[in-house]
Amino acid sequence: MIAYFTPGFDYWIVVSCTSLLADPSLANFWYAYTKYLLYIVQFPLLAIYLTSFKISKLKPYRLVLFLSIMLLAIGNPIIDPILKDFFARPRPMITFDLNTIYYASGFSLPSGHAFQSFAGTLPLIICFLTNDATFKRNWIKIVLALLLLIYAITLSFSRILVGVHYISDVLFGIGFAIILMVILASLLQWLLDTDRLTLQNEKWYAMVFLILYVSYIIFSWDYFIWFRVYFIP
Repeated sequence: MIAYFTPGFDYWIVVSCTSLLADPSLANFWYAYTKYLLYIVQFPLLAIYLTSFKISKLKPYRLVLFLSIMLLAIGNPIIDPILKDFFARPRPMITFDLNTIYYASGFSLPSGHAFQSFAGTLPLIICFLTNDATFKRNWIKIVLALLLLIYAITLSFSRILVGVHYISDVLFGIGFAIILMVILASLLQWLLDTDRLTLQNEKWYAMVFLILYVSYIIFSWDYFIWFRVYFIP
């Protein structure tokens, strides 16, 4: 809120960041990083969740990964189009006619990439740092948690670097991911406590949220444009 309402602060941050991309090699790196890394990380996590139904060693992490899937399936359409259309904030590259290396359609507030990077990894980060009867913390899990946190932070703020988001957009997306995680984690615990979510019906819950998540990815505007350009004559 401070970043959003402080005059000139959002603009100063995004202009300062985009000016760092004068080096072509650096610009190419951040272009590929911000455009592809989200899905390079998310799709393997999705695959790990599916294999957790068959691999017993992954079973303790299945509910954690399921929470990530829930966050993405429910949060993505709330972010875009509901919140983006509600705020209808033009992207900085349009408002200030910035010469950026990356074009993104739609409105700016909040950042979908910031939300998705944290929603997909935050439950795992907390899980890896937990030391209780179910999860035993060790140095490997601490390193994995740090790597996931670095990924989420750098991907989120790369959106400012390439000029498609303000810092307030990014912070909004991260904050929304945290708040929604707390709400859905409480809901998930209630489902477990009341036996509405059991080993017998878990696959049905999984199927519903996986369909919602994959449907959003397939029918989101950017992917529709990509499909139309490359596959429709």
